[in-house]
Amino acid sequence: MQIGSYKLKNKLIVAPMAGVTDRPFRKLYKKMGAGMAVSEMVSSNSL
Repeated sequence: MQIGSYKLKNKLIVAPMAGVTDRPFRKLYKKMGAGMAVSEMVSSNSL
């Protein structure tokens, strides 16, 4: 799969989840073989 000029190694993409996808979790997803993991979802009220 390719997104623009970035080629993913597989089609497994971890969705953003509030309070769950912090850096340690993203590193774990990468270690487990995820093609892409996005940063944590942010509520507009907290900005």
